[in-house]
Amino acid sequence: MSLEKLASLAGLALALLVPVAQAQTFPNKSIRIMVPYATGGGTDILARLFAQKLTESWGQSVVVENRPGGDGIIGSEVIARSPPDGYNLVLVVAAHVINPSLKKNMPFDIFKDFTPITEVAASPWVVVVSPNVPAKSIKELIALAKAQPGKLSFGSSEPSSRLAGEQFKELASIDLLHVPYKGGSQIMTDLLGGHIQVGFTSVLTVLQHYKSGKLIVLGVGGKNRSPSMPDIPTVVEAGLPGYETSAWYGLYGPAGMPRDVVDKIQKEIARISALPDVRERLLQLGAEPVANTPAEFAAFTQAEYDKFVKIIKKAGIQPD
Repeated sequence: MSLEKLASLAGLALALLVPVAQAQTFPNKSIRIMVPYATGGGTDILARLFAQKLTESWGQSVVVENRPGGDGIIGSEVIARSPPDGYNLVLVVAAHVINPSLKKNMPFDIFKDFTPITEVAASPWVVVVSPNVPAKSIKELIALAKAQPGKLSFGSSEPSSRLAGEQFKELASIDLLHVPYKGGSQIMTDLLGGHIQVGFTSVLTVLQHYKSGKLIVLGVGGKNRSPSMPDIPTVVEAGLPGYETSAWYGLYGPAGMPRDVVDKIQKEIARISALPDVRERLLQLGAEPVANTPAEFAAFTQAEYDKFVKIIKKAGIQPD
């Protein structure tokens, strides 16, 4: 056999071994999980829970970095431009697949520039009001909004929570003024201060304020009541047929990540999700662990993208 053929075979063998070697040695340095929203919101809480467990199991620091702005685009772009080696990850919400329909100029392609790893958890959206709002039920809120069209404002932390509000407006035939925020914690602050009247956010984000009685949750957007607030009816139960909407949290890396590294991360997230203390903590926070495979997550996000395109068109929202 010629030296050229031997060199070619050696090169091929090396190329085949590289992904295996990467997975075997991964991780051997600190990992960053980007949260493209402010601290204190649902995404941040979830990221820090898993970062702690990953640090414990891998023996390497897993650091959460918050970079809010642009409806999650600013922080996500940082990861899209990072090396695809598994050490740069981003935890996103449904805004990731909604933004292309709302933004004229996206700095990245949500499908081509990212590697889907897993959906981490899901949590229903809730309808929450400031204590100074004279509405103690969904029906009373709708009646109040109809009596004062355009006078009540609702906050959203990113596009998916905005669409939760837009869907509510459409089904209830009411007019609410939309106020955008960079994170769920900011919505909570302004609801507590009475600067806005209504919020559409996750159970995860509002739970501590619900438990303290400082904010009033009128309804849960899921199919079923939330185990963490069982006394709160679903929005459908409360009198608005057809309203069902939930938040989801998904983990991505940059495009081109080695498959074995992707699988290693996904399997570790799935293992952690199944731990009794983690599962209990997620349920306490009003979130349900998911930990699906990369292929399942990719199919899910494509379906979510298609769904939100239809909602946006029906609501008549124009990209900015």
